[in-house]
Amino acid sequence: MKKLFKAILPFALAATMFAGCAGGGNQESASGTTESGTTEASGETIKIGTIYAMSGDKAAIGENILRGIDFAVEEINSQGGVNGRMLEVVRGDHAGDAATGKSEAERLITQEHVDVMMGCHMSTVTEVVAQVCQQYGVPMITAISTLDKLSDEEHKAYDYFFRLCPLNSVYVEDMLKYLKDSSQQTGEEIKTVAIFTDKAAIGQELIRCVNLFAADYGLEVVGEVDYSGGAADLSAQVLALKQMNPDAILCDSYVSDATLFINTLKEQNYKPKMIVAKANGFTDPSFITNLGSAANGVASVVEFNSDLTNGSEINKEFKDKFGVDMNGHSAESYTVVWLFKAAIEKAGSTDGEAVKKALSELVIDGAFEGGRNIVLPYSKIDFEDEYDLAGSKHYRDNTSASVAIAQIQDGAWKTVWPFEFSSAKIQFPAPLE
Repeated sequence: MKKLFKAILPFALAATMFAGCAGGGNQESASGTTESGTTEASGETIKIGTIYAMSGDKAAIGENILRGIDFAVEEINSQGGVNGRMLEVVRGDHAGDAATGKSEAERLITQEHVDVMMGCHMSTVTEVVAQVCQQYGVPMITAISTLDKLSDEEHKAYDYFFRLCPLNSVYVEDMLKYLKDSSQQTGEEIKTVAIFTDKAAIGQELIRCVNLFAADYGLEVVGEVDYSGGAADLSAQVLALKQMNPDAILCDSYVSDATLFINTLKEQNYKPKMIVAKANGFTDPSFITNLGSAANGVASVVEFNSDLTNGSEINKEFKDKFGVDMNGHSAESYTVVWLFKAAIEKAGSTDGEAVKKALSELVIDGAFEGGRNIVLPYSKIDFEDEYDLAGSKHYRDNTSASVAIAQIQDGAWKTVWPFEFSSAKIQFPAPLE
């Protein structure tokens, strides 16, 4: 991956803050003056807009994402900021609703005058916020939203939108690779899988991707069980899975549903041999806290884990500050702040067009200059302008992104795959106690 963001080299970004509308207001030039010739005061902050759930049933996810952002901003500001200007986070709350996300994006751009945007962890919200950012010429990076279609041909024209995280299809194919490879340690081949997931777009994407790749890994999909998010009861769904009796269950849920799912397994005395989640609520810090020992044996895709060689140092600092481990969501949001720092420094401006161009050309390889090594399970970041994925064109994704698999063992996430990066052996079958 491309070099991680440079630590802070003071440089005077002079120019008025990007006021929101593309082509509107006094935009900065690379030399640091506005079109009217006025030099921007060096004391003005660079505003990062964030749109995550801060209320509602997905607020725990939003809170954890914001920890990663705050951690990066504090780190960068303590080193002098970006070109001599401090970073300021201006928060928006989408509360799990796309229409609310749209109005919050408009507020942050037209009233708060944010320079760049981060969001939104729910792909359906991310899509509408990306539309707003495109309209106003505000560069946006999603740290977390994985829905493949966000970068497909239909969204080709959204050239202010970039994605750091892997796509759903990348997550899912790695999950299937893990199932295939697991027999090397467990001695038991996984042949059948069932899917348990939310009826929302992100869950249906799991179903699509599993069916797309399963045959390539010798796996038979014996059933699909879905539910409406925020469920009060999952008894019927768990009973259906129990009757299917697959070798492994693949799942994707937000944290309240993920917690209810494991508790319902316990109530029905059903212990699947393997449970592999596509991150999301299963890796939220509250998941283990809520479930205790009942979570032992659950495995998940992870974009970060504290026992990864490039994660132990930052995780200790993060945990000392917030009292919880850094996870994939907070690590990815942390990384996006550094990406914006690097792009603004490269652009010499907070002008939206200039920052967009800098992001499209940015390559972080190994470490951010003046900052840390990339803390994710890969070592390069760049945004591919155009590439092919499963026979379709995609745009402005970080094609170097990949994931690992971790399993909850003795109340903590332990990396178990790829084996060359793992700190523990797979517990099989999953104890769930």
